[in-house]
Amino acid sequence: MHILICDDDAAFGTRMAEYVAAYFAARSILVQTAVCTSAGQALETPELELYQLAFLDVDMPNVNGMVLGRQLKQKCPGLKLVYVSAYLEFALEGYTVNAYRYLLKRDIAHTLPSCLDDLLAELTDQRKTLTVHHNRAATEIPLDQIYYLESDLRQINVYGDIPRQPICTYYGKIADLPQMLYENGFLQVSRSDVVNMKYVCGIRSYKMTLKNGVELSISRPGYAAIRSAYLEWKGQYVDE
Repeated sequence: MHILICDDDAAFGTRMAEYVAAYFAARSILVQTAVCTSAGQALETPELELYQLAFLDVDMPNVNGMVLGRQLKQKCPGLKLVYVSAYLEFALEGYTVNAYRYLLKRDIAHTLPSCLDDLLAELTDQRKTLTVHHNRAATEIPLDQIYYLESDLRQINVYGDIPRQPICTYYGKIADLPQMLYENGFLQVSRSDVVNMKYVCGIRSYKMTLKNGVELSISRPGYAAIRSAYLEWKGQYVDE
């Protein structure tokens, strides 16, 4: 596995590389890590097309991490981006470039292992699924294909990439959805909707916008808690 780390603080970049190396060594996975201190250096990394994961500092001089992320994506569309910064305020901006996750530097030793667990599962295609029963048959739906689930009377509509067109519909209730969903990035945002936070691109004015353009209403009494839960899942930390 090839991993790129870019941080203008060379000492922090070296420490990140040590954390990453220790994580993969414990799992007997060979990694090649390139540590850079500027966007220009990162873009000139030899065999850049081989890299699968990049940890980028947000607040760098000249070219910041957001701009660098877009440039890297142009060269390597499949590259997973993880933003690392000292400031929570950059978290939502990071997801305008389809970042995988946002981590705070002060919590990096605590949050990095779980981030790498999830990334490794995705990169090795260890996909988790939701089992639904419909027409006397059981269907396995990969969680990464589900944008949200909607309760409609006594049925559950499961929606994916195509707006308002269910992947499937089955008999059930929101209250009976498996706990496994909530342990894997799903969040109930109203009485009738459970959302995959992976596909949320913004929250504003009691509305949640998904990456396929669908806009869902958020429960007003629970708005603050839902917004905090979303930020915590994306950034692993909330400092309200």
